[in-house]
Amino acid sequence: MYLAEKLFTSLKDGYKRILKNNLVGIYIHGSFVLDSFNESVSDLDYLVVVYQPLSLITKKRIMQYTVESLWPLAPAKGLEFHIVLLKNTVTFNEPIPFELHFSKQHYQNYINNPTEYVKTMHGLDPDLTAHFMITVRAGQVLTGMPIRKVFCSIPSLSYWNSILYDVSDAKSTIIEQPMYKVLNLCRALAYKKEKLITSKLSGGRWGIINIPQEYSEIIKSALHEYTSCVSRQYEKKYSNASLIEFADYMLNKIND
Repeated sequence: MYLAEKLFTSLKDGYKRILKNNLVGIYIHGSFVLDSFNESVSDLDYLVVVYQPLSLITKKRIMQYTVESLWPLAPAKGLEFHIVLLKNTVTFNEPIPFELHFSKQHYQNYINNPTEYVKTMHGLDPDLTAHFMITVRAGQVLTGMPIRKVFCSIPSLSYWNSILYDVSDAKSTIIEQPMYKVLNLCRALAYKKEKLITSKLSGGRWGIINIPQEYSEIIKSALHEYTSCVSRQYEKKYSNASLIEFADYMLNKIND
């Protein structure tokens, strides 16, 4: 069972112990703050802001603590975090650089070669624009300075470009990732039409009301899978052609 309180306490205490006076704060974003968190299918997203660049030794300690002490407490999809410098949060320039990044997608690479992972896992990430926007609008402070003092406002156009980047491959990936792509397409169109910053859950619910009825069952099935984690129900019920047709329709509307 996912133990949120224990995870949050361990995350806060462990990172404070490792980063010491270099820690500005830890900020929760993503589905947890957008009221769509489902421990069976969600990850826990957070940003760690620091004053100064991290040494290789500190990165190793962060990663070791994350995998050994935090990962066993994580929800089904694990943890995803970026460590970013304060100078890159108080002033917005894109793409946003990061000191360290980790998620379930990177877990095996880290296990295979921890030293190589911490040496090479830094750079620029277009997704950080969306993460910053959600943090500014709805984020929670786990520890540290208030969000308004750490994060600047994010331009709407930059956020929109980040959303587009996230769904641009939908036609080629919706067969393998139907639930996530269907709901993310709904999120994108909700922002395009009404400037709504939504979670997957609220984006899908918006889609049921605002997207033509012929696609309602596709969206409902994706929502059902997201909220109940019914394994592979979605792919069994709908043909590949239907999924591609939906992606094509949505991308046309999003890019119109």
